[in-house]
Amino acid sequence: MRALLSTVLGGLLLAGCGQETSAPPAPAPSTVAERPQGPAVVGPILVTFSENGAGEINGETPLTTRSIAAVFPDASVETALHEEAGVEIITVRRPDGLVLDLHPGVDPERVGEIIGRAGPVTGPLGEKLGADWATMGFEPADCRRGQDDMSHTLICYRPGEPLLGYVFDLSAFEGPDDQIPEPDVLEAIARLSAFVWTAAPN
Repeated sequence: MRALLSTVLGGLLLAGCGQETSAPPAPAPSTVAERPQGPAVVGPILVTFSENGAGEINGETPLTTRSIAAVFPDASVETALHEEAGVEIITVRRPDGLVLDLHPGVDPERVGEIIGRAGPVTGPLGEKLGADWATMGFEPADCRRGQDDMSHTLICYRPGEPLLGYVFDLSAFEGPDDQIPEPDVLEAIARLSAFVWTAAPN
């Protein structure tokens, strides 16, 4: 009888051990992998002027603060009265120094002219503000004097590209406002101070 009890108890112990070894391990707490956060996209940093416009702006762009602010969401976009022309313009100022002036064209509800005066603006070949006359490679015959509030400038155009002007500051020139300085004078004083794009006439 004692031998029988020993056999039964041994079998029960072995069965209990078998249940313990076959039980699945407790699941580890689930962890959600964190997705790396990239920098927020806030619009173009470099604004390139070309025959087609400036960056994302061209002659089809509505001249409204809402449409311009959509292109430059981190910029100050304000309207101002251009006293000499008697029209309202939109000025864009961005923390990185970008300054754009947008004027109406033949259609007052569309952008007709864009002037890039400061900040990260460039020409189609990588031309940068501050470049000297010799570096830009223009001839006086490629240029005309600016008028009105740009009377202290010389505006030059590449052959076959009548819509994009390269504006050179001539504030140090003492000659008449309608005179184009001699090449040696331009080499000494002319510096690229802005880009100006004008929409093609309809």
